[in-house]
Amino acid sequence: NKVLKGILNITGHQKIARLQGSASMALEVMILNFVYGNILIIKTGVYSDRLNYMCKTAKKKYNYIKKIDYIDSKFYKEINKKYDWILACPVETSIGYKIPIFELYKLKKRCRSKLALDATASIGLEEDHNLSDVAGFSSCKGLFGLTGSSFIAFREQEILEPENSYYLSLKMHMNKGVTGPYHTILSLYGVFQNYKKYLQRLDKWHKCFLKV
Repeated sequence: NKVLKGILNITGHQKIARLQGSASMALEVMILNFVYGNILIIKTGVYSDRLNYMCKTAKKKYNYIKKIDYIDSKFYKEINKKYDWILACPVETSIGYKIPIFELYKLKKRCRSKLALDATASIGLEEDHNLSDVAGFSSCKGLFGLTGSSFIAFREQEILEPENSYYLSLKMHMNKGVTGPYHTILSLYGVFQNYKKYLQRLDKWHKCFLKV
């Protein structure tokens, strides 16, 4: 409970689900249980390609997603069309690219939509995750835990139920219908005792790396 509350404090959301598996697992469950209608995906590289593939697969399997626009990030400031959901990876490590989450929030407001983030490389390291409606990420990287668990943090909103699937149901994970990633959560318990110190060490390492 302490770890999950700590993660919610970082994200600024109200609810959280914990899953065994990588960030890809969390993102697929996130898409299948929240994303619907006409959607926009901001193209930034390998990890936005992952979101696009998952959305295309979901569109084929279920009737929730109606249309997908996959638009290059260089044009995101020009977009003002109405969408139900916008999906983006604010930190695209495949090319070393970042879109500030606040910029994605402004896009969300212009498009009168909801915002879903692949926060795998940004959680704990970037500001404004609270401006998203839902975010999926893993236990490593900016959370400094072991690999092996992933999380979906979200606000109060409707959860869709993917048909004919037990493991991909967010409600099932919320109700602890399968064994949770307890060993990985335990690794985060120790991290959260000195979380600011870990962030300071990472910041120092980044500066040394850039200097070299």
